[in-house]
Amino acid sequence: MSTVLPQMDVDDFRDADWAIVEVLRDGRANAPLIAEQAGYSAQYIRERLGRLKQDNIVEPLGHGMYALNEEEVPNNDG
Repeated sequence: MSTVLPQMDVDDFRDADWAIVEVLRDGRANAPLIAEQAGYSAQYIRERLGRLKQDNIVEPLGHGMYALNEEEVPNNDG
């Protein structure tokens, strides 16, 4: 049985995921900084970053820093 999750689309994104995207659009950041700016716990942000990393939406840069892969973010026009 596979544990690989399907690729996230706009319907899979949670409010926290969009908050992460917005913070990272301003530049790279770590989970505590994202949590502070987005209004979520650092633990929850780390969990969501892990999911976003699986789909290449965020890229780990090392030392806990993340950057956004803008071209992988689903279109949220609706």
